[in-house]
Amino acid sequence: MIEGLRLRKLGVQLNNTLATASRSESMTMVDRFSDLPIGVTHHILSFLNIRDLTCFSIASKRCIELYLSTPSLDFGDLLPKRTPKGSSHFTCEFRLKLLSSLDRFLLKRGDNKIKYFRLFWTGHLIKNRDRTPCFCVNENFRIVNLIHNAVRCNVEVLDIFLDEKLAFPFSIFLCETLKSLVINMPSVVKTPSVAFSSNLEYLELMNVEIKDEGFFKWISCSCKSIKELILCGLGRIKNITIESSSLEKFELYDGFCTPIHLNISGEKLETIRVSWRFRSSKGKSLNIFAPKLKYLFWRGNVMKKANLGKLECVEEASMFLEPKADDFDNLLKVFCSMHRVEYLVINEATIKALFSEGGSTQARFNNLSYLEMDIRSFSDELVPALVSLLRGMPNLCTLYVGYHSSRDTKSDVGASRFDVEHWKLQHLEFIHQTEEVTIALSSGSNGIEFARYILENAEKLEQMTIIHLPEQSDAVQKLNESKMMSKATVIFKEDS
Repeated sequence: MIEGLRLRKLGVQLNNTLATASRSESMTMVDRFSDLPIGVTHHILSFLNIRDLTCFSIASKRCIELYLSTPSLDFGDLLPKRTPKGSSHFTCEFRLKLLSSLDRFLLKRGDNKIKYFRLFWTGHLIKNRDRTPCFCVNENFRIVNLIHNAVRCNVEVLDIFLDEKLAFPFSIFLCETLKSLVINMPSVVKTPSVAFSSNLEYLELMNVEIKDEGFFKWISCSCKSIKELILCGLGRIKNITIESSSLEKFELYDGFCTPIHLNISGEKLETIRVSWRFRSSKGKSLNIFAPKLKYLFWRGNVMKKANLGKLECVEEASMFLEPKADDFDNLLKVFCSMHRVEYLVINEATIKALFSEGGSTQARFNNLSYLEMDIRSFSDELVPALVSLLRGMPNLCTLYVGYHSSRDTKSDVGASRFDVEHWKLQHLEFIHQTEEVTIALSSGSNGIEFARYILENAEKLEQMTIIHLPEQSDAVQKLNESKMMSKATVIFKEDS
């Protein structure tokens, strides 16, 4: 009994000692954090969202001061799946209480500058089984107020995501300090006054509806510092015309039945990404003036009126097109102008459109060192086109052949006509330069024979990766025999 009392007394003393040490260590940690330069402290806090930032604020008086002065505010991931009481976060009451808390927080902040402001807010449902969205007027007002507060505090970077329709806060475009703006919300955006000069350097608009084409004139005339412009899902806008002396990067991602005419002009433009699909090319036009363009990524349909200008500076191109039978001339013109390209990604449809007869073409890529092809299979129809394509690439070092298709044997009918000897008779120059090859095999023997041709004839080959189907054990055995004739490292991977 006495021994038990002694042990309990010792335990109490130990707990007291540990508690004292813990408090001392905690105070030391706070002091170390407090001694950091304010800029360093704010940078560390910029990685926290508002939930974590609030938890940080309860540690000390100094932490409260930092909490209210930090210039980076992330109002994302605010809504938990369940509230502490177990009720759904979709209830109006819970959401409005949360918005009230954010209002009080911004009120306490006063006029402290906001450099970065992110708001991610999703719509809610009246009941779990009711799919009708409920976005009440009070909530709308609170959200707009949050955005106005950011503008009032001279925000520099603004990132807004809302999935319910809301009146677009026009004051955003009148913010002189704003340099980066990302908007993803189903709202109508009106054209600001051309007289107002914006300092925007980065603008990304998604799922908004542009009121009129004058908005692009405002970008061209009033956004003298704009460097990156990204447009996605702009609704019913028919014509997009951008003329900018500062723009360096332009991206357009859209679905069917959107812009009819796309005109992009920029002396400093280095990157253009366009994903543009339509049911008919009639009346569609694409005009690009970008003498310094280095990176071109074009996906979708080919329009009858396509003028991409001189592409002599293009170093990297990705062409995933869906050309029609009569698009050959337009395609050939584009590819011939990219004769200095070094990195090319191309899909099967584009290859077939350029080399449908298997004949020679004027397009030649002497500088090309990397080629990636996305094909459905090594079909008999495709092989002659591949020969013509590879014939114009004498300095190819890296080749990647990707196979993307369902395991449907119909897609591989007629894929066993061309053997190793056929490839040898082509006298392709690239075979003497190639160092690394990756091939994903489809059904049929054409792909296997092409892989054997490379293994047996590419004297500079260093590594070859062969991705095969589980049922292609015979093909693996054949390739292992060819492997004996090569010094390269050969890796076999089973496509699961």
